[in-house]
Amino acid sequence: MNLAEQLAKAAIFETTEKNDLERLASFCKVKKFAKDEVVFHEGDVGTDLYVVTSGSFRVVLVDGNGDEIILSLIRPCGVVGEMSMIDGLGRTGTLIADELSEIILIPRKALNELLQKDFNVTLYLLETLTERLRKADELIESLAFLNVKERIMKFLLDSVKGEQEPQNGYFTIRKYTHQELSNMIGASRESVTKCLKILSLEGAIKVKDDCMQVKEPVILY
Repeated sequence: MNLAEQLAKAAIFETTEKNDLERLASFCKVKKFAKDEVVFHEGDVGTDLYVVTSGSFRVVLVDGNGDEIILSLIRPCGVVGEMSMIDGLGRTGTLIADELSEIILIPRKALNELLQKDFNVTLYLLETLTERLRKADELIESLAFLNVKERIMKFLLDSVKGEQEPQNGYFTIRKYTHQELSNMIGASRESVTKCLKILSLEGAIKVKDDCMQVKEPVILY
């Protein structure tokens, strides 16, 4: 599969003409990253847009102790780096590979040329920005108004796929480690461990060997 064909698989370019993608691909580069390798740090100057072709990446904020708060997870066919690509300012978070992963780097100048021709690409970027701003607002609201136990339940319920129906009053989701939950909700690992024990005793969650079950909410908080 050539570079243009890989770009065509990304949602951002699903309506882009083949000739336009081939021209865009001529300016792009492919780069692989090992697990936990940093692509860029918060504040770094860079205007490339990144398209994930394999593996996964996390966008995080890192505090002075090295603890992370995960802002978003970027999967194959997803894009990241759109804010700096648009305004030319520093990166708003640190991008780290979760596993052996690959991305396509799209230079700002080449993408701007396509943006002038294909409004659907522009619209996709606007929708992506809006979605991430909404998630950032939700995170800020959770940190400000919800305790750790409530944040855990909110995150776990948000992880439930939209069409899933509860079985015997519980939704089934992937099993998160205590550290993953700590990073996702912005709390210490110790606090998460303590609250998970309480939630288990209350019957709000059930932790299995390969999954977690989350009780269907009636009145959550």
